[in-house]
Amino acid sequence: FVHTFAPKLQERISYYQGDSPLFEAHGIDVEISRALNKKVWLRSGGYIIIETTEALSVIDVNTGRYVGKNDFEETIFKTNMEAVKEIAYQLRLRNIGGIIIIDFIDMEEEEHREKLFSSFKEAVKNDKSQINILKLSEFGLVQMTRKRSYENLSQMIYEPCYYCAGEG
Repeated sequence: FVHTFAPKLQERISYYQGDSPLFEAHGIDVEISRALNKKVWLRSGGYIIIETTEALSVIDVNTGRYVGKNDFEETIFKTNMEAVKEIAYQLRLRNIGGIIIIDFIDMEEEEHREKLFSSFKEAVKNDKSQINILKLSEFGLVQMTRKRSYENLSQMIYEPCYYCAGEG
């Protein structure tokens, strides 16, 4: 195929002859399943839940197993800050577009809310899609829009189930 359609790339490609399957050997199967799961674990033990519908997508941040050391407010802030980077990555990876609502964990301190919002704007600034973000609400919600240029990841990989109209 490469010889016929892309001969210039022939030098860059080698035939894989390992014992384990190629995707397994390089962790690709793990990344694919991670990109399609609703729950994405954060390093700290917190997690985000990503729910996508036709009209909008919702991302919920939770502390999960992460309980921190002493200060609960600091635990919440650290979980939210870790979630910022992962959410920006997941938006690009899954090509989530349209209206997006992000439910961060409620924070008491105004300084933390401002820092979270500016960090989120910074995290998505290199995204090639057009993004509009509204200020963090008092409930800890960020409302945003992201222009989608092609199908999202699950639409590309899944085919609707003939029997239940769910993901198949």
